[in-house]
Amino acid sequence: MAACLMWGIGNAESPRVISLAPHLTELAFAAGVGETLVGTVDWSDYPPEAAELPLIGDAFRYDLEAILALNPDYVLAWRGGSPVSGVERIGQLGIEIVWIETRSLDDIAAALEKLGQRLGQPETGRQAATELRAELSRLDTAESDQPGKTVFYQVSARPLYTLGSRHVINEVLALCGMKNIFADLDVEAAVIDAEAVLAAEPDLIIASEENNNDDPLAPWRDTRLVEEGMTELHRVEPTLLVRPTPRIIKGVEFVCSLVR
Repeated sequence: MAACLMWGIGNAESPRVISLAPHLTELAFAAGVGETLVGTVDWSDYPPEAAELPLIGDAFRYDLEAILALNPDYVLAWRGGSPVSGVERIGQLGIEIVWIETRSLDDIAAALEKLGQRLGQPETGRQAATELRAELSRLDTAESDQPGKTVFYQVSARPLYTLGSRHVINEVLALCGMKNIFADLDVEAAVIDAEAVLAAEPDLIIASEENNNDDPLAPWRDTRLVEEGMTELHRVEPTLLVRPTPRIIKGVEFVCSLVR
């Protein structure tokens, strides 16, 4: 089945790795092990070289034949996001599964260390984690005194998706003195009703830019929240906040700038 390679010792070969989520692909490159990737899933577009990798499906459906054809040693799976049944089927092919969890900001740093260690670049992974933790410490010190604001984060307009308590977005908002109005939802992401947003009366609505020419904030512009000046509307590059990778630092800086 998958090749058993004694890598990292002597003249050993590098492992062959498939990533099952766009942010895991990005994390692998950030940890200095991007060259081990031989396949990934749709929407893995950062860094640019990630977009050149063969695709084995999307974040929720996998082509087992395509995976076998790439002869991977490891598959990177997202704990809490990758469908367990699909990942288990991959494991049954004799491929080792490396589960990565990214529910908190420190989880991102830990993931960099884990990927570097498991895939042959421990020092590079540790250095990337150290740099991320230093940036997070700087932001925590600089932004912790910001005034409190409530936020509705819109992943998509149709359907109306948001992020719950299991997503790192809550920690990002907290760094800026803000709170997710749906932080009590015990999920990574969920479809919600527009009426629930209107009832919560958030101070800000932050919407991910969508992959078309539509205005993602259009549904809110004629509501009483905006007409009465209760809610500010903002747009953001989605990968900066939705993907738990080192680039989330830029997302934190953007969010914090909204309350300065």
